[in-house]
Amino acid sequence: MQKQSFLKIFLIAIISFAAFLPGLVFAQSDATLDRIVSQIESLYPPLEGYVIAVEGNGLTLDLKRGMAVKKGDRLKLIRYGRELFHPVTKKKVGRKETDLGEVEILEVRKDFSHARSLNPTALPKEGDGVRSPFQKLTFLVAPPNIKTRKKIDADRLRLNLEKKLNRHPRFEVPAFDFGLWMIDEKLNETSALKSKSLRRLKRKVNVDLILIPNVHTIKGKMVLSYKLISSKDGSLQKQAQVLSDDLPAAQARREMGRGTQTSFDAKNQPFKFIDKDQFPYEIVDFDVGDLNGDGKNEYVLIDRYRVMVYKLKKGKLRKIGQLRKRKGIDRFLGVDVGDINGNGRDEIFVTNQVGDKLESFALERQPGKKGFKHVWKDVNLYFRIIRPFGAKPTLLSQSTGFEAPFHGPIKKVIYKRRRYILGFKLKTPDIYGKFFSLYGLTQTDLSGNKIKDTIILDDKYHLRVYSPKGKVIVKSEEYYGHDPRFIDVGVVEEFGGLGVGSSNFTRAKAVRYKSRLQFVKNGSRRFLVLPKNYVAGNGMLDQMVIVENSGLAILGVNREGFERVFESSKQKGYLGAFRVVPRKGNAGADVYILRIDKDYVSETSPMTSTFSTYFWELE
Repeated sequence: MQKQSFLKIFLIAIISFAAFLPGLVFAQSDATLDRIVSQIESLYPPLEGYVIAVEGNGLTLDLKRGMAVKKGDRLKLIRYGRELFHPVTKKKVGRKETDLGEVEILEVRKDFSHARSLNPTALPKEGDGVRSPFQKLTFLVAPPNIKTRKKIDADRLRLNLEKKLNRHPRFEVPAFDFGLWMIDEKLNETSALKSKSLRRLKRKVNVDLILIPNVHTIKGKMVLSYKLISSKDGSLQKQAQVLSDDLPAAQARREMGRGTQTSFDAKNQPFKFIDKDQFPYEIVDFDVGDLNGDGKNEYVLIDRYRVMVYKLKKGKLRKIGQLRKRKGIDRFLGVDVGDINGNGRDEIFVTNQVGDKLESFALERQPGKKGFKHVWKDVNLYFRIIRPFGAKPTLLSQSTGFEAPFHGPIKKVIYKRRRYILGFKLKTPDIYGKFFSLYGLTQTDLSGNKIKDTIILDDKYHLRVYSPKGKVIVKSEEYYGHDPRFIDVGVVEEFGGLGVGSSNFTRAKAVRYKSRLQFVKNGSRRFLVLPKNYVAGNGMLDQMVIVENSGLAILGVNREGFERVFESSKQKGYLGAFRVVPRKGNAGADVYILRIDKDYVSETSPMTSTFSTYFWELE
């Protein structure tokens, strides 16, 4: 427990430190946004009071006329106990509370109210508390209207507002892009708030209020104003304005470097949002494939111990199967789907950690039967499938290390004589001291000379392209990926102890997870798709990655390197996985994105996973 408390304090300290670093999402205009949240909070005060007299089952409360209480209301009855203090700061944080059930308001008078206890076993007494039931208010934040010549980063401002609201115990911002919804529905700010539009919005997301921020200038002073709109009827709940000179500024574009390519020019090509599914827990990874050979795709999602198979119907996932392993023992790290045995049905390859080793396995759908059969199990290997420009899937593997999660060469897995075996070593540049890991790596012929280049995310999450001879062809200035998750397979033997030759074992040094890199081909055009997680400190904090939002980067491939074609709009949470599935006949591609939203300070806060579907109209 002391270790956990220390971690929380460390996280808070790092966040506080990072607030002074330039370019952070959560570093700007804290005072201004705090004032706005406080103003909104004052509109919805919680109701609290005390029991001042008890007569049998009847209670007299100090709640009176003029307060937000009426006949028939039900309130929680609370028994207060000892005071609670923070173990480190020693500051009072509250009191121990025992829930005694509910009370019902019978009558409200000028100076007090009468109520009755609804729990026959409760024995209320003077000094007990009453409180209105805890109810969260859900908000959507509209894209800010920037009406000033000063360059303001509208996306960062919106995300800052969402973050501030989410941190309030009574407020919540669902993972829903209101601005993108307005574009999809062809609405402006006025039409979006009409009753018909709000009813359509309700069918998409459960929300109480819509916050519309605006930035303008009054006598040279920057002003952040806002409107708070009810999602029920579009009525104005509050409007106000706050002076602010510290709104997040838009960042300047980087210039193209010389020699080895280090940065990429940008163009705009939007995705069209289709739909999304949300899960109240962490989805670790997913992949897409044809599991039964009928020409239609299934969607395989994994959490830490379950393999879940879905069909996609009208943009929504519908579960059709599930395989469960041992909760708390098995820890799934990744899933890959592809037809490796050549029978026309894609297999499911799951990388599974059990303690300090891997017990990975493969599943396959049996013709005419429900469920899945293990076709390979208890495999001490990592799995990853790569598909260079839509070619047949290649299953790669790598062993675990004794002192590090990844060790040794990357090898192809082939199917021969009715079993999976390790094939040839993957040809990577022979660079002294250079270690290539399976995750965050792919290969393809970029230059058209029929020689495969090796494309990786390096240890700092910069994109690198190596020629077969080890020359760095591309090294990006900015980072991609930057996944907050760790992989810690393997043990380290530490010598020393009480006796001669004694030793003990500790877990090997953890390394960060790296996402897939996917190539997509459309006619004569080629693309590299990779994740973009925006982190605190712009990637300067090595041992702790705090991701507030994420997007998907699309790079066009040419013989000289890459050019940035498109970066999707920032969404809340880190991008855990993605897949781009081209449609037949060069008719565009379906893009699937998995985002996970987590609280980096609170260990008990639940995670939310969002599986979103987009359409990418390729030219």
